[in-house]
Amino acid sequence: MEIRPFCVLAMLFLATTGLPGAASAAACLLTPEELEAATGREFSAGQEGKAADGSELCAFAEVAAPTRKLSVNVIASRGKAAYESRLRLLSMGKKDISLKGAGDAAYFNGTAAGVLSGDKLITLSNLRRASAPEIPSERIVVLLQAALGRAGK
Repeated sequence: MEIRPFCVLAMLFLATTGLPGAASAAACLLTPEELEAATGREFSAGQEGKAADGSELCAFAEVAAPTRKLSVNVIASRGKAAYESRLRLLSMGKKDISLKGAGDAAYFNGTAAGVLSGDKLITLSNLRRASAPEIPSERIVVLLQAALGRAGK
């Protein structure tokens, strides 16, 4: 079977651009490169799975420490209730962790972030270890916007 250079290039393009399709409902909405730009840590490709509640989950293993994983979770329904619950839990009534510039509402507490759009919630967990330097919130807004854009409404 002959493989034409154009076909190879087209397949590479489709694989790397994340075009909508069956994968658009999956939780691997970010690339390892985007995660590295935001966190300063290198990640392997995301591994899709399911969270305990049945929602879509994607785990990105840190290259330097593969047992450490950054997770992206997509809650496609009842996201508003989950958002409010997480917001209360993560802020523990102490400080405002609201984040402006992404979705209908968003939060970032230093290690976890989430964005709500309609009734869909996308969360990022294990963004940094407690001993690691702070991540500027602007980088998190970029990640949340990218994830939301790929997830669709």
